[in-house]
Amino acid sequence: MRLKALHHVRFQVCDLDEQERFGTDFGLVTAERTPDRLVMRTRGGDQCAYVAIKGDSDKFIGLGFEVDDAASLDEAVTDLGASAVEDLDLPGGGKSVSLIDPDGNTVMLVHGVMRGDAGDAYPELLLNTPFEKRRFGRNQYGRERGPARLWRIGHIGLFVKSFHASTEWYARNLGLVGSDIYHIPGQPQAQIVGFFRMDRGEEYVDHHVVAFMQDERGGCHHISFEAQDFEAQQRTHRYLGSKAYESIWGVGRHPHGSHVFDVWRAPDGARFETFSDTDLFRKDHGTNIHDISQVVMDEWSDDEPTRYFA
Repeated sequence: MRLKALHHVRFQVCDLDEQERFGTDFGLVTAERTPDRLVMRTRGGDQCAYVAIKGDSDKFIGLGFEVDDAASLDEAVTDLGASAVEDLDLPGGGKSVSLIDPDGNTVMLVHGVMRGDAGDAYPELLLNTPFEKRRFGRNQYGRERGPARLWRIGHIGLFVKSFHASTEWYARNLGLVGSDIYHIPGQPQAQIVGFFRMDRGEEYVDHHVVAFMQDERGGCHHISFEAQDFEAQQRTHRYLGSKAYESIWGVGRHPHGSHVFDVWRAPDGARFETFSDTDLFRKDHGTNIHDISQVVMDEWSDDEPTRYFA
């Protein structure tokens, strides 16, 4: 099984209007809206990245991955016990099957989705350093303060009731590979947090597509969308603050994966993150193991990570 990308995440929410308002301010674009469903996309050419279903409580439902070919869907049915192949009822179409992970989350595999045109990017930043000068006779390109220009959904963080059971399931069924894994101090066998990437052989992929954090609550810790760069993130951070949304953490930089991140609370309680400048790895780069007491949350901050996980 070769995953191609994270395709979408799916939530149940009580108030679709509030969720759409936040999603728009955050930088997502409405692709479909009915009284019972909200579908939002990025500017990167996808037609679906976030799905919210109206319900009587706020909760995480599941996630979907795009796979390389239609044969992977048939393989999931015959070898993994997935549901029968059916049409994907989301913008962009395609076919899908569904699996259930150890925590009861629905994991969809999709293929054959149609993509749209990407939006316009900002002009690239021209940075002057002590060692290289690139900007002469003018100011840095101006940018608006407003919703982020988001280019794709990049990764998801999951609370899992059993780190071992969940990571073993995702590795065995979907081929995920550990990038950085953390264990309890003095107990290397007691692994509790890990960042896992796709296995695409010699092809470089993001440091992680799923992060697992052992926690009895289960559900979703955060969903993360790629912004163009740290400048765009800082401007959107200021904009979201002016709207009185709750900032959870950021703008900061993680030590592993190295990406710049900024996390905000949506009206349903979910954490929405922008990221930029992430590390890339291949399968042969292996897995790094760390004592969790030796790892910081943010290279740019001394704050305790309590609020990030609360």
